[in-house]
Amino acid sequence: MFHLNSLFKDKSGVSPVIGVMLMIVVTVILAAAVSSFSGSIGTKEDIPSATFKASASFSERNITIEHLGGDPIYKDFVKFEITSGRPKMSSYVNNTDVTFYPINTAKYKPDILGPGKIAKISFPINDNAVGYETGNVAGQLIGIGIPFTITVVDRETDMAIYSAKIVMKP
Repeated sequence: MFHLNSLFKDKSGVSPVIGVMLMIVVTVILAAAVSSFSGSIGTKEDIPSATFKASASFSERNITIEHLGGDPIYKDFVKFEITSGRPKMSSYVNNTDVTFYPINTAKYKPDILGPGKIAKISFPINDNAVGYETGNVAGQLIGIGIPFTITVVDRETDMAIYSAKIVMKP
């Protein structure tokens, strides 16, 4: 006669099978989670990395940005933002007002700002009703001694490559 107690007393074959099945299930779940996570990660576009030095001269009617080192900057892939005033207002410089110097070199074409080259942003002089001369830099009226911020922005990612607060010198 078969006893029910004898069925539950012999547990030698059940434990390894359940253990193996649990390990397989956990492995499949972890693989699905890792696959889902890695598939959803987008690649971030790299912005150029460069070091600059900026200055502004009212008498010369330009803002000078000197490339000190790092990646070359392509004129068509950057925009120059001017921020000034209270409240802060910003606007972008028209690319026709930006010139890269020296214009002709064997190493870099005219539209590339590489180490040792400079970019000059030219602006006209404005005489307002008060008689205070200001430079019209991308629609921002900036006078001598007035601080403003210039930012070099990567067009593809819309992230800043360089930003500096400078003062308009005489």
